[in-house]
Amino acid sequence: MKIHLKWKITTYILLLIWSLFTILPLYWLLSATFKSPNEAMGYPPTFFPKHFTLSNFNTLLFKSKFGFKPFLNSIIISVGAMLISTVSSMLAGFGFSRFRFPFRKYLLILILLLQMIPILAVIIPLYKIYSIYGLYDTYWGLMLVYAMWTIPLNTWLLKGYFDTVPKEIEEAALIDGCSRMKSFFKVSFPIASPGIAAAAIFAFTRAWNEFILALTLTSQVRPYTVELYRFIGEYGQVSWNLLATASFIAIVPIIITFSFLQKYFVIGLSKGSVKG
Repeated sequence: MKIHLKWKITTYILLLIWSLFTILPLYWLLSATFKSPNEAMGYPPTFFPKHFTLSNFNTLLFKSKFGFKPFLNSIIISVGAMLISTVSSMLAGFGFSRFRFPFRKYLLILILLLQMIPILAVIIPLYKIYSIYGLYDTYWGLMLVYAMWTIPLNTWLLKGYFDTVPKEIEEAALIDGCSRMKSFFKVSFPIASPGIAAAAIFAFTRAWNEFILALTLTSQVRPYTVELYRFIGEYGQVSWNLLATASFIAIVPIIITFSFLQKYFVIGLSKGSVKG
């Protein structure tokens, strides 16, 4: 009993330490957002803002080169990649779950192997292909590459989720006169909506936070992750207050998305892992 109690105490201590390492950087970010430039870059650093100010938002969005455009670019690219990835993986997952065809298992393994290829291993040929076909520095270019990046895992997730949906329900809809696609959208889609929501959240967050591909494949249509470079000066000088403000604005959509869809995300991941 004492050994069990010691392990429990040790576990809570480790969780507390991990929480501090996770929360403190976020708190520093939030604190610097509401500090003046001198206080944000001053030493020793202050834990709480001495003079609370909202001027950083005004400076960042209306008086600096940063503005609204990087966030607008990120929203367009992330939403587009999310739609492409979700629709493609939803149909692919349903097909792998419901139909039996030659090399089905091998294709599933191949899809999983594609997910394991490091993106840096293909970034040079990808740059060459994008330059040839006019996809470089376009919204569609980033949408497609981000969607392809998340489709393999989402296909496996939704395939496992559709495996949990009883086939008898779809068969009953087919007997009542529905086509295969109509029975999918009328019957399977509503039941699988938590899994589809989880796939959509995963695709959106991966696209929203990506940096390396956006840095390599764009020069003008750049999302906020690349434009944060503007705050790093020629000699390594950083406007910490504006950098913190831009980062704070960037995490707001993720917080809002998870706040409203957290339940569906958890349900989708848990049910999608029941069958493979």
